[in-house]
Amino acid sequence: HSTHTPLIVRWPGVTKAGTRDAKHMVSAVDFLPTFCDVLEIEKPDGFDGSSFEPLLRGESQDGWDSVFKIYNENSGGQRHPIRGLQTRDYLYLFNPWSDGENRFKTATQGTVSYKRLVALAEDSPEVAARLHLFDHRVPEELYHVAEDPDCLVNLINDPAHDAALQDLRSRLE
Repeated sequence: HSTHTPLIVRWPGVTKAGTRDAKHMVSAVDFLPTFCDVLEIEKPDGFDGSSFEPLLRGESQDGWDSVFKIYNENSGGQRHPIRGLQTRDYLYLFNPWSDGENRFKTATQGTVSYKRLVALAEDSPEVAARLHLFDHRVPEELYHVAEDPDCLVNLINDPAHDAALQDLRSRLE
């Protein structure tokens, strides 16, 4: 949920009020190329993103069926790199820092919600397991987000999802 953010665009005379596109997946790296196309200026070299201007005009575009996700470190300089690839059906995460002992550190651990999670974990094995995953992650995670949008069931070792895992691993690499 933290990276599933709605994008709302109002472009008078171009976008149509009340329309919704749930088919295409765009990312923040795509904004600059899109703005350049909208403003009809040359795109700078060296950017990873692609323009989604046709989508703003209500058209369709191929290749907008996945997004890459990157996390490096928090504002306090704690490095915990995470790389991910999400499609409409699956989310694959690679956590190279995870060794079962190293603890993920983030500002959210000072919040009332996190503190409540810690308190609830004392009496609930399910909450304790979720808290442990949050704090330590595992080297690889695979979720079937179409069926498990809260990413509660890691399918990394489930042979039924091996084809999806191999595809996402190779695309991320």
